[in-house]
Amino acid sequence: MRLYLLASFVSLCVLNTAVGKLAHLLITSIGDGVVEIGEATSINPIAKSQFLPSNKKLSVRPQSGIETLASGFQFRFGSSTTFLLENKAIELFSGSLFLRSRNFNNSLVVRGPEVLVRISGAGSCLIDVEPNGGFKMVGLLGKIRLHYSERDSVSLLPGELLFTDLKSKNFSDKVMVDLSNLSETSFLVSGFSNSKSFQESLGSVAKSQQLLIGKSFDATVGHAQGGEKFEILQGNQDKMSGKNLGSSSLHKNYQPSKGSPLSELLGRDPIHFAKENSSDIPTSADLETNTNPNTTRPFPSRLLRGN
Repeated sequence: MRLYLLASFVSLCVLNTAVGKLAHLLITSIGDGVVEIGEATSINPIAKSQFLPSNKKLSVRPQSGIETLASGFQFRFGSSTTFLLENKAIELFSGSLFLRSRNFNNSLVVRGPEVLVRISGAGSCLIDVEPNGGFKMVGLLGKIRLHYSERDSVSLLPGELLFTDLKSKNFSDKVMVDLSNLSETSFLVSGFSNSKSFQESLGSVAKSQQLLIGKSFDATVGHAQGGEKFEILQGNQDKMSGKNLGSSSLHKNYQPSKGSPLSELLGRDPIHFAKENSSDIPTSADLETNTNPNTTRPFPSRLLRGN
């Protein structure tokens, strides 16, 4: 079996070089795998270790997933994902995609119902098709470069999430997500067999992110419903529709102080002492005979200077 996969991978490299396009070799099939949707509602299953057909509409079955290899790329298609493979391009009609680029010179076009994004660089990311026809994209490892239009291109780093703004043809502002939680709950990450190096790298980046953030925020990112808005779910109960949210958030229990920063630091109003002349500083004898509790006692440093 190992020799067969090796021979298939060699033929994959030869095919990509000769034809000049990406040929996807199916290496992992979970559940019912993927099928080709033909004419007259015919469905043709695709077996493992076969090449996925180009320019044919493909559908990953519910509660299933597949993993493919192409020259310099690794892909995972999630449950109920429908897509079409073209020359160095993927058209996503619905569902989710895991993309891993192994070469800085790689370039790929991912097209959705209402958006087209060109991806370059070396790294890993997740792409979801949103209800409005755009994309939600999350960086996992490395540095992925995203090109939405000639005017807008951004770098996607680990833990950064953004949406495609269909109205302005730009990307939304970035929002930080918890990589540790994402890697454990995402089927495209934890539902497949990962290499030891990938798992260790993702764990290291997630740990560094937690140390940097220091706190977990009681908020999760929802979906893009309109052309320029997406949801922030507070405590899994309240919904807030926002645009251009920044990359930082406040914990919901944190209340900014209305007073001075010094009052917030001390937990009380600061006490201001009046300046005194050296002649007014009492001696040690005065202190021994002083029985008035309302008399302000000087600082020790002043006593030393007075002696």
